[in-house]
Amino acid sequence: MTKDNQTTILETVKFYKPSKGGMETVVETIVDSVCALSDNHRFLVYSNTHTSSLLSGEYKDGRNLIIKESTPFLFKSQPLSIFYLSLKKLIHESDIIHHHYPFPTMEIALLRNRNLIKNKKLIITWHANIQQSRWKAISRFYDPIANKLLKMASCIVVSSPQLIDNSFLLKRYIDKIKVIPLSYDSKFMNINQQPRTIERDTIKRILFVGKLREYKGVKYLIDSVKGLDKIELIIVGSGEQEAELKKQVEDNNMKSQVQFLNNADDAQLRSLYQTCDLFVLPSINEAEAFGVVQLEAMANGLPVINTKLNSGASFVSLDKVTGFTVPPCNSILLKNSILEILNDPILYNFFSTNCLERIKLFDSREFANEYLKLYE
Repeated sequence: MTKDNQTTILETVKFYKPSKGGMETVVETIVDSVCALSDNHRFLVYSNTHTSSLLSGEYKDGRNLIIKESTPFLFKSQPLSIFYLSLKKLIHESDIIHHHYPFPTMEIALLRNRNLIKNKKLIITWHANIQQSRWKAISRFYDPIANKLLKMASCIVVSSPQLIDNSFLLKRYIDKIKVIPLSYDSKFMNINQQPRTIERDTIKRILFVGKLREYKGVKYLIDSVKGLDKIELIIVGSGEQEAELKKQVEDNNMKSQVQFLNNADDAQLRSLYQTCDLFVLPSINEAEAFGVVQLEAMANGLPVINTKLNSGASFVSLDKVTGFTVPPCNSILLKNSILEILNDPILYNFFSTNCLERIKLFDSREFANEYLKLYE
């Protein structure tokens, strides 16, 4: 215990920039929800800066602290740095080390300090299986690093059973694994909590929220709505594919049908969840490990279309229960599913009703309680 009789938890996580989704949002949810339930823990989040910069910084919220080390280089939005100058000191001062995988450079740094960590409780939240992601090419070198950390861990947390089923590494440590489904920020919940209805022959609005990266599959979503009458698409997010996606829209004469919002605040996002008719998460690989934005949409009674991946994405919204699950990279089947939901008021109401029921399984208080059990 620390001098102020609180357990200090060191969260090692990558912070690219303020944005929706990713492990940044998960860490924010853990910190906020655990602190709301317990006064006995304080968090120190240790990460990289969000740009290729030599600047570092510290940020306090009164109880918790974020320390960002400089990031000399970025590769595919991944901060590349070997200089985690404060790590040894922070490990020494903390009672619990909570690491979020994958974060290659931090994992190497943790292993360099394994003699210190062996006297601490190490928790690893496993966000994604790299064998099914853009990092597959380095798995030969990366997997041994991950394996050593998993061996050291007191507990390994996954957000869905699918991550275990599709990882040979995790199966080695099944006795350490705990499934804790992610939660969402209740500020995005519609307090009305009534199933949605839809009318024929009105303009329908489709919503996407997330980072504009290749694995999100947004280009297939744009292609799927091309030529559809009385259907508008709103894309909320920013990222390295933004210019390419805007060019796709322009080249296909879809500027009047597709709207981009890259700086939507919480109030705007709440409004979009409440006024749009359908949510689509068209991700194409397992870099999409869960998809918290699906929960935010479902909390507003929005039916969801997602893709069949070997991750938790299709565990959140269930095929033929809260929407449809379609194969990735298939604009035709995506278009057919969009039309089927939006043109059938009975089916639409059925999915909306089930969304409001299923969202109860992802309650933030239960999420916080599960992490509290690990920390105490």
